[in-house]
Amino acid sequence: MYYNISFDIAAILVLIVLAVGMNTVLYTDTTGHKLVRRYMYSVIFCAVTDVITAYTICYGYLIPDTLNLILNSIYQYSSVLCVAVAMRTILNYYPSAGKTSVMINRLLLYLLVAFITVNMFTGWMFEFTNGEYVHGSLYMIAYALSLAVVFHMLYVVLINRGDRPGIMSRIIILFLFLPTVFTVIQMIVGDILLIAFGEAFSALIMLFALETPDYRKLMKTMNELEIAREEANVANRAKSDFLASMSHEIRTPINGILGMNTMILKDSDDWQITQYAENIRAAGNSLLSIINDILDLSKIESGRMELVPDDYELFSVMNDCYQINRIRAKDKNLELIFENDPDMPAVYFGDVVRIRQIMNNLLSNGIKYTAKGTVRLSVAFGDEDSGSHEDDGEYGTLVISVSDTGIGIKEDDLNNLFERFTRLEENKNKHIEGTGLGLHITQQLVYMMNGRIEVKSEYGVGSVFTVSIPQKVGDRRPMGEFAVRLKEQVNVVKNESDTIKAPGKTVLIVDDVKMNIFVLEGLLRDTQMRIDSATSGQEAVNMSKETKYDIIFMDQQMPQMDGTEAFHRIRDDKDNINHDTPVVVLTADAIVGARAGYLKEGFAEYLSKPVEQKELLNVVEELLS
Repeated sequence: MYYNISFDIAAILVLIVLAVGMNTVLYTDTTGHKLVRRYMYSVIFCAVTDVITAYTICYGYLIPDTLNLILNSIYQYSSVLCVAVAMRTILNYYPSAGKTSVMINRLLLYLLVAFITVNMFTGWMFEFTNGEYVHGSLYMIAYALSLAVVFHMLYVVLINRGDRPGIMSRIIILFLFLPTVFTVIQMIVGDILLIAFGEAFSALIMLFALETPDYRKLMKTMNELEIAREEANVANRAKSDFLASMSHEIRTPINGILGMNTMILKDSDDWQITQYAENIRAAGNSLLSIINDILDLSKIESGRMELVPDDYELFSVMNDCYQINRIRAKDKNLELIFENDPDMPAVYFGDVVRIRQIMNNLLSNGIKYTAKGTVRLSVAFGDEDSGSHEDDGEYGTLVISVSDTGIGIKEDDLNNLFERFTRLEENKNKHIEGTGLGLHITQQLVYMMNGRIEVKSEYGVGSVFTVSIPQKVGDRRPMGEFAVRLKEQVNVVKNESDTIKAPGKTVLIVDDVKMNIFVLEGLLRDTQMRIDSATSGQEAVNMSKETKYDIIFMDQQMPQMDGTEAFHRIRDDKDNINHDTPVVVLTADAIVGARAGYLKEGFAEYLSKPVEQKELLNVVEELLS
């Protein structure tokens, strides 16, 4: 049998010209160029050995069988070398392929090398008998292993194609495809050597499609963009960490200020001093609102804000918003109206904190920009086919609408309405406080919940903001009319001046700032509980071994030993008499998801500083009941 070697000779000549051109004129050295050049050298070596073995097979009767076997084995080894270099070349373009992909390909190649080596003693792949070349019974295994490497590399390219633009991935797939096609053709035809020719074509494709100067510029730009993206991420994380730290540093003194101010409001009978204290509380709460807006914006921009869904009662959310905003509306002589569809479901499954925040932001915005007239909150629920959702349950759209009779918005300004730090007609509205973040944050929260927000406005007449958010129904029983339930609620709610009485109960307050301890003691004073205090985590651990407490209030950020570590030392020590005592974490870090994180740690409850007396007493009542 005589082989046609013209295609191999053509491949050798083409590759030699390309290799010389790369070394002298065409390109400078880069990792990609070096690998393509190595691939061309390996193909040249493979083609040369292929041509030699073609002659030795044809004239096998003139060459000893052992020498023929060795020469053909060298050719097989050279083929493995080509596949290995091709694999390394492709992985250069997909840095995220991972160690597993590399190990699988190496294993396949090692098996192929082992099979070729074993063949010299067994003849499983091929052998020479009296100068005649004969295929062994397991000859196809060599081709199968080679194709397995190729197909695995194809899988790697497809899985990691996001590392490169689509056209580049298609070129690399073609690089893998051509030698495979020519190999199959050679197996079918039998007397024409085509494999090296296909590999030469692959080298041409890689050289002129991916290793041109334009490609290098593109790769350089992509690398620079990747570096810039990473630097931006680092800067964003640093900003978030800074804001978290500043949140604690700012909120800690505010906690003291508002806490002491609460004591003044509670104890003072002087009308003038009470008015001063009310102004301090209003200013402090305004400052807290600004800090919370900045923290929320930071979390949204860094992608670290998470939704925490749970069952919630809509009336409770609306009632909270009403109580917060009714005083603001009353101070401006505005009529605040809350209305809803009485037949809408009472309970939903979603992020109640963010639903409440959206309502409050829209109501606050309406009250701020309305001088006279009405601010109206309308809530409805539209049913939806639950088949569009993966889990079981009834879904629908919660529609929250806030309308006002305020200054309205010019049509030209509507496109800028939701931009961050944007306040429309700022010169005209200098007397209106705000950071320009409320609507931007509201829009981002709505988008996070796959909802939409719309605004209709007539300048000088008023505006209507409508938010539509998909929600899962938690309880289908009718909610009833908000106004009716609000009147019923008034009759059963405690007066704010009332407090819990718990004589005989003992609590421990742990905080490294003595003023914070003093504030918390003041807020709990009327409960008639015995109150102990500790100014460090270690002191709290020591005290917990001596006295049995009903509740421990633990500050999180303390030097040497923070609140979480102190809590775990108490709980994990089974000999500690307070190992099962409920521990409430106190923290000035108003970070999204913080409550869920602390509850996961095992804390009984979470209180954010500055602590509100009503919220504190609710926690005490819950834990003591």
